[in-house]
Amino acid sequence: MAQTLGPPTQGRREAHKQATRQALQQAADRLFAEQGYGATTVRDIAEAAGVTERTFFRYFTGKEELIIEDALSWLPVLLDKLSRRPDDEDVGTALRRAIQDVGTLLSASARPTPLWLFSDGPPGTRISRTPAGTLLRIEADLATVIRERLERTVPGRTGGSGQPDPDYLADVLARITLAMIRSAMIRHAQLSQDPDRETVPTSVLIEQALSVLAIPGRRDLGPESGPTVGETLQ
Repeated sequence: MAQTLGPPTQGRREAHKQATRQALQQAADRLFAEQGYGATTVRDIAEAAGVTERTFFRYFTGKEELIIEDALSWLPVLLDKLSRRPDDEDVGTALRRAIQDVGTLLSASARPTPLWLFSDGPPGTRISRTPAGTLLRIEADLATVIRERLERTVPGRTGGSGQPDPDYLADVLARITLAMIRSAMIRHAQLSQDPDRETVPTSVLIEQALSVLAIPGRRDLGPESGPTVGETLQ
């Protein structure tokens, strides 16, 4: 008799957990839409779902985890925009313009965006508690598109003679580009919280961040020359 009661009991327990997780997600979605991500607290979400804050933290590390997937849904758009840039653009120009295109779309979107993660200030270690491998996956996906672009637009580049090989160059460009975007978001949050400072649009901050990044142009990536550090994304 005891053996037959085990599986149904476990099934009910798992169903209850799933229902609680779903209730928390639905409550968070509604509150984020009604009063904004920044103004919504974990306590608000827990109360709306009919559970305690302690219960909330059994399911999620924080409210950031409730929007991380939506907030990162911009990545496939960026990759598509970058892959569609004309081949006669150097990789720096292509990156900048693809990011500008995505920024325009995000600014007009009511859905969670990366900016939501910074509305309470820089997330710092909170982002490190998001699903494992998220940042590495983003970097890898962006590096893949950059690498494909380099292979397509700069034939014959194989590294050697002190030059970075295409794989390494693509990895570096992907990581630096994402760091520039994150830096702009952090700065935007800092300015927004300082009543004595003028808030600068995120699009402008991203442009400023990217402008200080010396990404080599197509003419600098020939088989006989390594990347320069003097050319910017202008």
